[in-house]
Amino acid sequence: MASKVEETIPMAPTAAPLQQQQHVIVVEPSDTGTTPCCCCCDDGCTEESAERGNWSCNFESILASVGYGVGAGYLWAMPYLIYRNGGFFLLAYFFSQIFVGFPIVYLEMALGQYTSQGPIRAWRGVPILQGIGVGMVVMSAIYCIYHNSLLAEMLYYMFYVPGDLSSTASCDNYWNTPNCMSGCVEEVQEYDYNEPYNFTHLICGGLETSAMEYRNNYVLQLSEGIHNMGAVRGPLAGCLFLAWLLVVLGLSFGVKSLGKAAYVTTLLPMFFTIVMFLRAVTLPGATDGIAFLLWPAPTRSSSYFYTVITAIVHRLSLGHGGYTTLASYNRFHNNVLRDAVLVILIDFLMVLFCAVTIFGFLGFLAHQLGVDISEVVTAGPDLVYVTMVTVFSHLPVGSSWAALFFLTLVLLTYGSQLVLVETVITSLMDLIPEGLIKNFPGRESGLLSKRTRLHGVMTAAVCFLFFLLGLPYVTQGGVYLLTVADSYNALIQPYIFILLECVALTYLYSPSCQLCCPALNRWLSDLSHMLQHVCCFCCATIVNGMTAVAWVYYIPVVMLAQIIMGPLLWWPHDLGYLSYIFPRWTAILGHFILSISLIMVPLVTLVNIIIALVRGRPSEIVQPPADWGPYLNKHRRGVATGQPGQPPVDDTRM
Repeated sequence: MASKVEETIPMAPTAAPLQQQQHVIVVEPSDTGTTPCCCCCDDGCTEESAERGNWSCNFESILASVGYGVGAGYLWAMPYLIYRNGGFFLLAYFFSQIFVGFPIVYLEMALGQYTSQGPIRAWRGVPILQGIGVGMVVMSAIYCIYHNSLLAEMLYYMFYVPGDLSSTASCDNYWNTPNCMSGCVEEVQEYDYNEPYNFTHLICGGLETSAMEYRNNYVLQLSEGIHNMGAVRGPLAGCLFLAWLLVVLGLSFGVKSLGKAAYVTTLLPMFFTIVMFLRAVTLPGATDGIAFLLWPAPTRSSSYFYTVITAIVHRLSLGHGGYTTLASYNRFHNNVLRDAVLVILIDFLMVLFCAVTIFGFLGFLAHQLGVDISEVVTAGPDLVYVTMVTVFSHLPVGSSWAALFFLTLVLLTYGSQLVLVETVITSLMDLIPEGLIKNFPGRESGLLSKRTRLHGVMTAAVCFLFFLLGLPYVTQGGVYLLTVADSYNALIQPYIFILLECVALTYLYSPSCQLCCPALNRWLSDLSHMLQHVCCFCCATIVNGMTAVAWVYYIPVVMLAQIIMGPLLWWPHDLGYLSYIFPRWTAILGHFILSISLIMVPLVTLVNIIIALVRGRPSEIVQPPADWGPYLNKHRRGVATGQPGQPPVDDTRM
């Protein structure tokens, strides 16, 4: 066993008033008796927290984090954004990921790993802004309810379209109208602002395509507007039930089952994307499509940089609490910095592969139809349910490629959905008093521990409730409701939460109200303590200093700009789906959805202030609780060495 020593390690330079400070880091012995290495199981794959549980191997944590960020939007939204903004958009996206996306991912993951708690409990360290975690969980809950209806429609297409591709691309069916045509397509541009809906509508000389009529008239049986929700579509409701059942199975044993599911939901879509990429680039006309994608845009939109940041925040699912939840099951000294870097790099590679694959197929479709590539470019549901179905109808063995494509979409969506639901479940589990968990039947630890059993029961109950709440989204007018919910649920909330995250940990996270505000240095000291066993501690210290500059200075400014620009760009325009313009009253519904998660921040702040005043301890609202910090006592500085430290609540946890 390595002996305990103390090292004086200078922190990397940050803001001017915070320079020249040093911190005493207590170097702990590793749990396995040797200094951890940087392999995937860098803590020996031992169960560090027998009660709460850890990932079976850190590689599963990385896979789940990648699967959470890489969703269906990489196939149906990002290619269109790159095309619309020109090939340099990829370069802007990459550098923005490094300087904006990475610091946020790292912050959220580091907070979860340091506290081993979900978003709600993790933000107890800054009581005045603990509502950040509550708002994230509420936003994720709203999101996963309607997000699974997207998975339900993808499951429907995966089951039915490959076996009947000829009927899907034909105008000889009972659901077709006299306006149906199969073949030439043309684009009608609509207002989008990076939402998965309100994109484009494929027509040909004013006539709808067969694939569009298949979706609207047969699958959705679309009503005339949101005022007429119609009946529940039986096949879609069945697929929705199956989607929620898959979520229950994937989370039945908490992170143990989520980690195993991540191998399927992350690695398989990557492999399938590479297979489709190889097929797409070998098709006639593919080079024209790819060149069209990467060619610089003739004009740059005034909202160019707003679009770049919006794409990063939405594609990586920042500000939703998912990364905090996943990292909360890491071992305390895991190299979370490395994990954040891998998430960012793999994300960009997936963006590149997906965009080139899609435009390879679009170039082939334009070649087959004898039209310009610009006339077949779409995004959102029209891309996957209309354009790609048309592409597969022209491909040899098109049914097999259609099955592979929709299976990839299902897996990408399923991987993100698992983490969204786990964010809600973990946050609820963290709020349950320890006494209730101990009284639950089961073992104290292991795969069938009391906590795991209770987690399974809660998962089944929450998923059943969310299934019932999601039924309106699979009615005949469900797509209209889905458009409103998706347009407003993450309109400005993620930017506000990210802004508050940076403010909380760099300005307000402090044990006292000193004039120089040591909040940032305390957070950097916590990171140094947590990362003391990583392979290159000096490199980690340098990166911590660089990310500190981002957290303190430019990320809050960028998020504030997004908060201001979003409403200015979006709200002056009417919300629409295809040619349907929503009535004005839907804005009231949208603003209600928007406010549910945002109201949690001032509400929780008010509750904490009242509690602190009732206790006669007003300082509690600006100080971390004494029992806040690392989950296990052995990871608390000073507890094992006899130095002054934070008092434990019990013998096992914090």
